[in-house]
Amino acid sequence: MALKFSLQNVLDIRHGKVELLEIELGKLLTAQQQTQVLLRSLQEFQVNLLEQLSVAQTGEIDLFKIGLLRLNILDAAKRIEIVTLELERREWEIKNKRNELIEARQAEETLEILKRKRYETYMAEQLQIESREQDDIYIAQAYRNQRKEN
Repeated sequence: MALKFSLQNVLDIRHGKVELLEIELGKLLTAQQQTQVLLRSLQEFQVNLLEQLSVAQTGEIDLFKIGLLRLNILDAAKRIEIVTLELERREWEIKNKRNELIEARQAEETLEILKRKRYETYMAEQLQIESREQDDIYIAQAYRNQRKEN
């Protein structure tokens, strides 16, 4: 008779939950990386605009061009602020998802331990049964041998 773990369905569900949380965490990490790349590109764009503004302010001054560059710099600053807030939100989501994943893994591990202990108990019981059967065989053989001698 094979051992059947009574909480196997629950263990399977918890394992599925862990896998789902790992996938969700992976997606969040990917989104975070993309947001970081966007932030870096916006910062580089802003630096480029500041350099263009510096060049525009030397020599012959074009007020229209300087005004346009200034507006673009302000717009880039606003976008950087928005992306920075988005990055902070993503970091918070990642932290929460990691905590959720840790809790789910702990719950799964608890059931794994119960399953392992149940298996060890089952194996110990099977060894006891086999030992008793072996003892019964030896006793029966000894009894037969004793009857043959008499």
